[in-house]
Amino acid sequence: MLYNYIMIRKAIVAVVVVAVVGVGVFYYFKKTTVVSTTTGGLFGAQTSTTTNKTDVLPEVATGTQPAFIPGSGQAIPRLYELHNTPVAGVTFVEMGSGKKYVVSARYIERAVGNIFDTDLSTYVESRIVNETRSRLSEALWGQNGKSVVIRSLVGSVIKTSILNLSNPTKALAPDGTKNFMTVAEISLPDSIPFMATAEDGTNKLFYLQNGTSAVGSITTFKNTSTSKSFTSLFKEWIPQFPNQNLVTLTTKASVNTPGFLFFLNTKTKALNKILGDINGLTTLTNQDGSMILYSETKDGLPKLSVYDIQNKEKRDLSIQTLAEKCVWGKKETSVVYCAVPRTIPEAFYPDQWYQGSVQFSDSLWKIDTKTTIAQEIATSQDFKFFKLDITNMGISSNDVYLLFINKTTDTPWVFRITE
Repeated sequence: MLYNYIMIRKAIVAVVVVAVVGVGVFYYFKKTTVVSTTTGGLFGAQTSTTTNKTDVLPEVATGTQPAFIPGSGQAIPRLYELHNTPVAGVTFVEMGSGKKYVVSARYIERAVGNIFDTDLSTYVESRIVNETRSRLSEALWGQNGKSVVIRSLVGSVIKTSILNLSNPTKALAPDGTKNFMTVAEISLPDSIPFMATAEDGTNKLFYLQNGTSAVGSITTFKNTSTSKSFTSLFKEWIPQFPNQNLVTLTTKASVNTPGFLFFLNTKTKALNKILGDINGLTTLTNQDGSMILYSETKDGLPKLSVYDIQNKEKRDLSIQTLAEKCVWGKKETSVVYCAVPRTIPEAFYPDQWYQGSVQFSDSLWKIDTKTTIAQEIATSQDFKFFKLDITNMGISSNDVYLLFINKTTDTPWVFRITE
């Protein structure tokens, strides 16, 4: 969804979900992205949950990180701010294997569209594209960082383009400097409200267009001919694209509105209801579509649960956070990593968090969704220099690194899971 566009609009819409869902009230807000995800006993996997409520927003620290010079040979910090200006989106770029395995973070600046890589073994940053694009609102990466969808708001119109990146033909320019990557740009239709890129690395993306009904289409990063896969009278869908055969569609969340989740089979076009009648519903489906992490609003607070589709079993994780502040592990496929607020201010969730009127100060937790056992992996001591409101979390394929955006500054961060 478009970051700034959603944040500034609020509307009341009639909820009609494929003629079977019912009626509710939804709002337009800010999301992201995807991606995401206490001290003092906010929750425990085997114990009751306690809550520290306050009417005061958490103070956001503005201190500086400990002195560290990238590439100097100093010990690499586990937690690190990769770039000190806002970015529109961040992703991993992973190359090689074994001793030649290299993992980098790739991100595009919000203000001018500069694209950077940071080698996560050194934290050395380099600019990789010698082009600028101004005032980006959102960037959705795909194909291991080789393609990115950029979105911006021009007047009242959402503009969307695809950038396909290609390596330079030579490693060095004639003067010995590094060549920049080349960029091919493709435009998509105007006013796409919601979209998602395939999370399995395939060359596909899904987007919605609204007319008299919402129409969902699948296209590719390089050939933008479309295949219509979905039509609905209801227009407020948040899509996720876990793999090339599955798109998930979740109704936009609001505190007092029943939410619904549907699975769309991209081959057969079959639409199946998975979850429903859950207030404040936000969802995060794992890559093979077998498990759904979801949050709901209960007693004024966001509560996290997991739904096992095959066994039709719900497990309460006794955690107070939102699903979009989490990410599924890739090696440990039953594990999720979540950003969990240390305290939760009195507010309407998730509405006021989307709107930015509420901020969190998070810790990081690792949760086994089968056993519901949770372990804090980044404490307030790790975050002593900054208070982070974490969103758009991603994980490397070896479950070693977490990438995320600090919602209060829109800057990209990395956390190394292993000591």
